[in-house]
This record gives sequence, structure tokens and C-alpha cells, in this order.
Amino acid sequence: MTGAKQILLAGFAAALSLLVSACHTTVTGPELAAESPLVVSSVPPTSASYLADYTQDGALPFTCEVMMRSDDMIRRDYTWQDDKGAARKVSIVINGDKAVRIENGKTTSVEDSDTVMARFFAGLVLSPAAVISSADRSVRSASGADRYVYWVRLNGVSGVESCIVNTDPKSRLWTGLKVRMAAGQEVSTVFPEYKTISNVTYPSRLVSSTGDGAPVQCIIRDVKINPELPDELFRLPDSNG
Repeated sequence: MTGAKQILLAGFAAALSLLVSACHTTVTGPELAAESPLVVSSVPPTSASYLADYTQDGALPFTCEVMMRSDDMIRRDYTWQDDKGAARKVSIVINGDKAVRIENGKTTSVEDSDTVMARFFAGLVLSPAAVISSADRSVRSASGADRYVYWVRLNGVSGVESCIVNTDPKSRLWTGLKVRMAAGQEVSTVFPEYKTISNVTYPSRLVSSTGDGAPVQCIIRDVKINPELPDELFRLPDSNG
């Protein structure tokens, strides 16, 4: 390494260390939920539903209807057309610590990274203070604009090891999220667009990547806040797989 490169790297490290140490603070779970919300509302929602259209290079597009309640009830109905044009549907129903997959009348127990992330995102949206105990916050500068970075400590979230949140310092909205699963997989998501309905601001477009394939783009539409979601939607059929 040349002397010039060594000096440059040393100067960068010193500046970064000074920046982090000067702006480092710790916030509690409720404070983080208020400071950097994924969903902004004067009253935290108890339920939400939406349609999400997913596209990915090299894969068939599909739509997912998401229904979730703050009492750990989640239903995701996936619909798409296969390469022969036939309509397909798969449902994932999560009821507390149990989850099943329903396809063609067959029900099987399931527990994978998708169900883990479904639980995690539902918690972040509907009850963030319950899944986040506290976070270390610092200010970083990117392209001349400051941004807040939170290293989040989780509270009893099964299957998730760590979480980092980037937020816009003015709006406090999340701009990025990196989640490391307990199994070692990392999921990175950016939130480039938000919309507001009924005084609730939500991310209308997400782009996620796991490092093992092309990024997945998600467009969120038909959002409903506090809809009536009856227990029947989340009832678990007997597993037969």
C-alpha cells in the first residue's frame, strides 16, 4: 500500500471515528418507533391489509394479499399464473408461533425465512416497541446529506439475529433496512417511495435483495388501516403433510 493510500485511509478512519463518537446516542424501543417509523400514524394501527405486486428478473410475477393483526395473526395469499397460463394460489397462515402452507387443499406445517420475515415485518408495522428493546443511533453523511443509522437490539424475535435501520433525518421515515437471520441469511430492503392515506404514511415501493438472486421489487397498493379481519381468516387447518 502506498503512503498516500495509508494517509487517506487513516484520515477516513479518524473522521469516521470522530463522527460516530460525537453523535452516538442510545434510544429505547418506543423512542425508536417514534423517531424512525415504518408506518406513521397518530394512533398505532391494530390491523392492516394491502395488496403487493412482486416482480423479479428471471421469475414469474405474482401478487400477495397481506392481512395482519397486532395479536400475531398473519395471512398471506399468493396468486400468480404459471408458465402455462394456469392460475395458482398458495396461502401462508401464521397464528402466533404456528404457521401452515395451504395449496390445492393440502395443508403442511411450515417454518422458513419467509415466515420469519413475515412475523418480523408485521411486528415492525403494528407493534414495533414489542420487537425492539433499544437501539444505538449515530449520524452518517452520505453524498452530502446526513442520515441516521440505528443498530437495533431486538426483544424476543425468533429467527432474527440483528437489524440495522437507515432513516431520513427530516421525515424520520425508513430509507433502508438490513436484517440478518439467525440461519446466516441477510435481507436488505430499501424504501424509495412513500404514500399517505387516512393520515397514515406507508412505503408504496420496496426493493429487497438477499445476495443470492436478482433484487425483488414490491409495489404496495389498496392499503387499509384497521380493517375488520375476523378470526376465521387465521384459523389453522389440520396439517396433513
